[in-house]
Amino acid sequence: MAIERRFIEENVKNAALDEYLASSLDRAGYGGMDLKRSPLGTRIIVRIERPGLVIGRKGKNIKRLTERVESDFGMENPQIEVEEINKPELNANVMAGKIADSLVKGVNFRRAAYGALRRMMEAGARGVEIVISGKITGGRSRSVRFADGYLKKCGAPAIEQVSHGYAVAKKKVGVLGVTVQIMPPDAVLPDEIEFIEEENTTEESEKQEET
Repeated sequence: MAIERRFIEENVKNAALDEYLASSLDRAGYGGMDLKRSPLGTRIIVRIERPGLVIGRKGKNIKRLTERVESDFGMENPQIEVEEINKPELNANVMAGKIADSLVKGVNFRRAAYGALRRMMEAGARGVEIVISGKITGGRSRSVRFADGYLKKCGAPAIEQVSHGYAVAKKKVGVLGVTVQIMPPDAVLPDEIEFIEEENTTEESEKQEET
């Protein structure tokens, strides 16, 4: 098998696994995953807002989830680790899911978006963008954008330092897509320059003149 085809197949399998975990762990606040393969097996680190729901009593839930991942995705010896999310307001996947849940419950889309936007900015986000698409108010599909702060849209900072999340709200009128992008407070941008002043420069120059 060509290395390109193998690379594509592995990424397709990872995307399918991410989608499966997002739907299975939605109630627990799924915030994404990290997958690391080794000769001993596959290590899956799952970021969760409420880890107790995933682990279950005496670890029954996580054991059942591990067995399903092993059988459905053909992974040898998968090991699922649960990592608690300290600040859910700075995780794009979690916030997209919360907005989608609010829309399903009948909350007005503007109220749901602005409420989530406020919570993310109060948590320290440098910039946030929320896009809700679909049949929001009528029979015709459209997209509505809500944004605040500063957010990188292109280049390496947008890929490496901006958190991206997506969720779906299934309503009677149709399906609404919710996309969230968050720039965290610790993001370091290449155009930000910090000047460091040298200490004792005057004393060092006087000593050099004396010698």
